[in-house]
Amino acid sequence: MAPVTRNRGPRAYSVDTGSGSRRLALAAVSTITALGLAGCGLGGGDEEPEPTEEAAEPVEAAPLLEEALTDLAAYPALTAEGQVAPTVGGNIQETTLTVADGGASSGTVRANGIEAELVAADDKLFLRADEEFWLDKGVFGPDSDQFGGTWVRSSAEQAGINPQNTLAPPTLSTILEGIGLEDEEAVEENLDDTRAYRIDLDGERNQLWIDAETNQILRIEIEELVPEGGETGPQVRLDLARADETAAEELYTGLTTTVEEELTSSRDARIEVSWDGQPAMECEEGPHCTWSGTLRDAGASGSGTVLVRMDVTFSQEEIGDQECSDNGALEAGGTLDLACDANYDITTPEPRTYDDIQGEARLSTSGLSSDQQQEMLTALAEQREATLSGGDEETGDTEGEGDGETGGEGTEEAEETGGE
Repeated sequence: MAPVTRNRGPRAYSVDTGSGSRRLALAAVSTITALGLAGCGLGGGDEEPEPTEEAAEPVEAAPLLEEALTDLAAYPALTAEGQVAPTVGGNIQETTLTVADGGASSGTVRANGIEAELVAADDKLFLRADEEFWLDKGVFGPDSDQFGGTWVRSSAEQAGINPQNTLAPPTLSTILEGIGLEDEEAVEENLDDTRAYRIDLDGERNQLWIDAETNQILRIEIEELVPEGGETGPQVRLDLARADETAAEELYTGLTTTVEEELTSSRDARIEVSWDGQPAMECEEGPHCTWSGTLRDAGASGSGTVLVRMDVTFSQEEIGDQECSDNGALEAGGTLDLACDANYDITTPEPRTYDDIQGEARLSTSGLSSDQQQEMLTALAEQREATLSGGDEETGDTEGEGDGETGGEGTEEAEETGGE
C-alpha cells in the first residue's frame, strides 16, 4: 500500500496534526564492481582485440576516422550493445539500444541481473522494470511501491545513459570528432574475427575500432561520452552497427504505440517527493475541513520537474467520508504548496458537533500529462518523417534532456498536471 499521511481531530472542528509518515529506508547492496580491463575499465566477456597474425603496416588515422564519422552521421538509426556506467567508475549496466538519428530510442538496460525496458523521445526517458530494479537503485517516493511493472519517468543516472543526447548517430559523430586524435596512425587488429583498425583518441582510455572493409565504426570505448554543452557523461564500451530504415520505422511504430497506450499511467522517479514538515488539517462548522502542506525534494540529486497529485479523504464514523484533491509541479531542489477542502454541509435544527474527524492524504506522481503526451506524439511523427525522408528536416531531439539528465542539462519549465 502506498504511504499515506493521516491526521486525527480529538474534538469538534479543531484538529491537531498527527505524526507524519515515515520513510522506510531500504538499503540496496550493489554487487557490481568496475572490472579493470583495458579501454574504459568496463568488464565484459570479450577478450581485448589482438593484432592480426601478419601485422599490417599502420595507416593514417585522420582520413579513416573522418570517413567513418561522416558515414555514422548519416545513419537513419544505429544499434548499440555493450556496457555503460552513468559516471566514470560507476556501477556497470549491460545495455542494448536502437537509437534513431533524431534521438528516439528503445531497448533494455540490465544491472545486477535485473532488466529494465527503456524508451526515450522528445527529451523524456522512461524505464519499466520489476520492483527489485528500483530497490537496487535506492529510489524512494510517495508512490514508489507502484513502480514495479509500470513505466516510470527517469533520469539518465537511473538509466545509466541518456541515448537521446549521446547515441543519436549525428550527435555521436560530433562527440567523437570533438575528442580528437591521440595517435596519428591506426593499427590493424582482429576484432571478434573481423579485420579492423584501432584508433586511439585523446585521453588515456578513449579508443574506437573501424571495419577495414566497410569503414564503419564497430566499437567505441570512451571514458566519458560528454554531450554537447555538458560537463559530464557516461562511461561506455559499446559495439555499434548501422540500422536501416526498416528498423528505424519499426522503432518509431513501437514508440508511438507505447506513448499512446501506456505512458499516460506512468509515474516519476526523478525527484524524491516528501512533506516539508507536518501537513495541517482544520475543521470548522459544517463540518468544513481543510488540508494543507508543503512538499519538497528530499533527495540530493533530483532533476527536472515532477507532476504531483494529492488526494485527501476526511472521515468520521457517523457522517461518513468527504474527499478533495490538489496538484502541481515540483521542481528539483524546490518546494510546492498544496491545499484542498471538503464541506459536509450538514443542516440540522440544532447546531451539532462531530468529534474525531480524521484525515488521510495520499501523494502520487505522474510521468506524463495529457499535453505532454500530445507533444511527444507530435515530435515522434515529425522525427519519423525526417528520418525516413533522409533527414532533410530538422528533428530537434538531439539536445540534452531537460530533466537534468547526465550532461547537457536544462531546466524544464513547471507544467500543470491537467486532468489526471
